[in-house]
Amino acid sequence: MTQALSELKLLRKRIESVVNNASFTTLKKASDMVDANKFSTQAVASYQSFTDLVARYNGLKSAIVMSNATTKVTIGGTIYTVADAVERKRSIELEKGLLHVMRHQHTATKAEYERHQQAEQQRVERLLTTELAKDAKTNVEVVQQLTTTFLAQNKATVLDPLDLSEKIDALSKSIEDFETQVDYTLSESNGRTLLTV
Repeated sequence: MTQALSELKLLRKRIESVVNNASFTTLKKASDMVDANKFSTQAVASYQSFTDLVARYNGLKSAIVMSNATTKVTIGGTIYTVADAVERKRSIELEKGLLHVMRHQHTATKAEYERHQQAEQQRVERLLTTELAKDAKTNVEVVQQLTTTFLAQNKATVLDPLDLSEKIDALSKSIEDFETQVDYTLSESNGRTLLTV
């Protein structure tokens, strides 16, 4: 497989070279020193070279695609086909984007909850100060009842149906494990996989 992947790169360069350097048609004037037979031979040879190179390229590419669709690898404890691992490597930025959004929202919601709790505690303290100033005989039970009632009426609850902290940890580990192991695992697999073209 490793040799086939290297050959694909070489074939692509050779195909581009043939296309960039080939001359398939030209204008021959009576005063030109162009040898029509030599030009025709070179044009036919360039075209044949192109078609042969493309046929080899397509055959190799097809064998690689078939192998990638059937060869299994294990990355971070998950079994993938090589094709799936290659695609996840390309698209992992989508998962990183989701992870970023989840972390941001989780942090923002926790901070908002903490600010709300502190603000409500300060409001309770002001309420108690006002109430206690009115009646010097206020006892501990009245203070507790006022505090409990006020906090219950102004309660805030974090809605977290996904248990975001757990999802963040799992996704973060999945991405980290995959990125740490994917290149080595694919290289190792490519080195062991034999292709028939």
